[in-house]
Amino acid sequence: MAEGKDVEALRRHWQANPEQQELDLALGFMVRQAATVEFFLHQTVRRLVGGRHAALVTLSMQASGLLDAIKRIIDVGAVSEEAAEEMAEISRKCRIAFKERNKHVHGVRMIGTGASEIWTNNRRNGGIDQHPVEAEKLVELGIDLARLEFQLSEWNRHHLDGHPKRRNRTTSAPDQAGNSGE
Repeated sequence: MAEGKDVEALRRHWQANPEQQELDLALGFMVRQAATVEFFLHQTVRRLVGGRHAALVTLSMQASGLLDAIKRIIDVGAVSEEAAEEMAEISRKCRIAFKERNKHVHGVRMIGTGASEIWTNNRRNGGIDQHPVEAEKLVELGIDLARLEFQLSEWNRHHLDGHPKRRNRTTSAPDQAGNSGE
């Protein structure tokens, strides 16, 4: 554990760097939204599997594994063709969003080198990939993830609970101010 003086020095450094603060806040927002989507992916698999031991299936699964499980369950005909097509589109968007999320969560952020960047390991050639990072892009990714969470919960509500679809709401989610985005 860090000692009190180390924590205070880091806190002062963070407070003196508004760009760092803005990026950290945007990253936190995006990560919170990603965690919510992952929670709903867990719930979707559990509901598709059913039974009192369904939670054991998803216990240590991450988003990509959950999406793979959903695809396998749906591919065996567990839901209607309409539900399968909708989930395929939601899953496609989830994979894109989680790939972007992973870059920001597992990469190293470099600030003060002109433009802020995320450096990630290139698993193909062993090099380092450099990606620009902006707080606004992180917020946009967080908003995209919030929309996916809404689409997942709507998919469960309609296809697994049997409730009618809500008017045009599977493509939009409330923004931070509570506006519907329609």
